[in-house]
Amino acid sequence: MHIEGTGKGLLRDANDILLVMALMTLPVDGTRFGVTMPYWTPIAPIFFVLYVVCNPVLLLRSARRYLGFFLFLPALAAVSVFGWTTIGFHRAYVLQTMFALASGLACLSSLDIAFRLKRLDWHKAITLVVVVYWIAFAVGVVQWLDSRYDIDAVTRLFQNIMERNYVPRKPQFLFAEPSYIGMHVFGILLPLFWLTRRKSLAVLVLVYALGSAVMGVGVRILIDALVALLLWSIIEIHWTSVRNVLLTIVGFGTVGTGGTLLLLHNERVQSMMQHGVLQGDFSMLARIFRSLAPMIAGLKDPLHLIFGFGMGNVKSAMLRGYGDAFSMIAAHGGNPAGNGEIGLIANTDNPTYYFTMNAYVSFNVEFGLAMFGVFAVLLLSHITTHHAWSKMTVCWLLMLVYLYIQFEGYAFYALWLFIWVTGQGRKVSAPSVPRHAR
Repeated sequence: MHIEGTGKGLLRDANDILLVMALMTLPVDGTRFGVTMPYWTPIAPIFFVLYVVCNPVLLLRSARRYLGFFLFLPALAAVSVFGWTTIGFHRAYVLQTMFALASGLACLSSLDIAFRLKRLDWHKAITLVVVVYWIAFAVGVVQWLDSRYDIDAVTRLFQNIMERNYVPRKPQFLFAEPSYIGMHVFGILLPLFWLTRRKSLAVLVLVYALGSAVMGVGVRILIDALVALLLWSIIEIHWTSVRNVLLTIVGFGTVGTGGTLLLLHNERVQSMMQHGVLQGDFSMLARIFRSLAPMIAGLKDPLHLIFGFGMGNVKSAMLRGYGDAFSMIAAHGGNPAGNGEIGLIANTDNPTYYFTMNAYVSFNVEFGLAMFGVFAVLLLSHITTHHAWSKMTVCWLLMLVYLYIQFEGYAFYALWLFIWVTGQGRKVSAPSVPRHAR
């Protein structure tokens, strides 16, 4: 799909400044100034919600186009009644999940209102996104310098502004977690490159991927980059050419070898290789536990597995499966008793502490396998109805399926961008953009 800029700029109406603010804050999702959601604190969803509120007539027009997704939210609330009546109703958690889902829809409608209905300049919006992500990368470089040279002023700054601060241990840019880099780079920037073919986006993706690897940000960005490279090659390379196939094999071999060497020199990877996954990494053990406990609770309770524990009841499911998960990990050589994060799960009332870091686990725990199936059918039929299937669409969807395995943010922009683009009524492909638009 090729989305044309119209030359109207980004400020047709006064309220369009809210859209600009949302775009400017896309990479700012780990500070203390954002709204609290499971393991991230984004700012952009606030502006997306305000933007659609300020455009009520256009919101109704957008909602009609994406009616299935708008009706899905009340359907989730309706199915949650079963969990609320049998498990409990926890207002703080319910409101948190409800806002996340509503702001996700607001992101979808904001894109539709701005670029389909108001016909604001898509290319200027992309330029703004490129600029703010470059700023975020520059922040990461400063954080990396702090990790090497102990710059006290930088350390104090990020201790004060980041909700979960990793500085000076390692850079996190402006993201809530270093492992979320791939969500932004391959969930937002790479698809925007596929859509626009802008060289500035290609450079930005490469700089983030290579820069993060060189700065030793984490293991996940290396794995994410390899997955993205595979999907990119499927889209970009003409496989009928023997030369292209050979170059691809050499490229994968080079990148794979380099990535493997970096992984082998990573302390966490070395520890897991030496001691095993359950004993070699504190954080990995806690992440496994956060998904395992509610999954066990669902498997032991078929009705709630099918229809969910209810919106906002991840905590309840996690505590119900806590003992069994604890015993299972201990039986397989892990040491959950020595993991302080696992201990806090059973001994805290902090509403921000209950998260799975896996969108599939969280969604199925809250709403059940039945509603997950409904959403899958809704999404696939949406793509089919709008004749949006293409090689790029398939690869983009596979990228999203992979990325959300380690991220549970319902409001995160990657999925909603995909839904909006595939709903534009034209076949989605990697377009050829005129030189003046690059």
